[in-house]
Amino acid sequence: MTAGCAGGGRLTETPELRGPRAVLRPPSPDDVAGWKALGVDPEIERLFGHAAEACSERSDEDARWLTSPVFRPDEIEWIVAADDAVIGSARLHSWHRDDRHARYAIGILSSAHFGRGLGTEATRLVLRYGFEVLGLHRVAVRVLAFNERAIRCYRSCGFREEGRERESCLLEGEWHDDVIMGLLENEYRTRAPSWPEPGGRSVEEG
Repeated sequence: MTAGCAGGGRLTETPELRGPRAVLRPPSPDDVAGWKALGVDPEIERLFGHAAEACSERSDEDARWLTSPVFRPDEIEWIVAADDAVIGSARLHSWHRDDRHARYAIGILSSAHFGRGLGTEATRLVLRYGFEVLGLHRVAVRVLAFNERAIRCYRSCGFREEGRERESCLLEGEWHDDVIMGLLENEYRTRAPSWPEPGGRSVEEG
């Protein structure tokens, strides 16, 4: 499924991206039950800069992006699924066509799926789509400095640390740095040949 053209064409739909184990698909009301079943894990939420919450469930408001998905031509948001279950979400956003750069974010919210490389697989699928279909020149991420799991994932995909926003997050009374990381097109093309090929239908197929 093609949802854009190299060099900055306009998006017309959210593509489905398939890897050997992970699937990134457009959000759907059918995913609400799986999304809510993830619950709210305070340790996971903390990795995203959110203070521990007393509730253990995701609210109807939190699931609104699934019940009323809105397509945006400069932003793509996916449900991340594995083992026929919803495990999180991913987003490519702030896409600047003239400068050919965008920002990326991912959240694996199922601790049962940690340590299996699913976040890395999903990230590589998005990067392949971004650089090869959308024609991006640069993709950037920001991550809290103590989120070592995410930083390892990004480094394994070729991202390099470019700087820090010092003490940009106040969490539970303590200041934390945000790490800014980036991946350029030539760096992606050096790395990508060693990555496993996507499973299922490729993004180039109709």
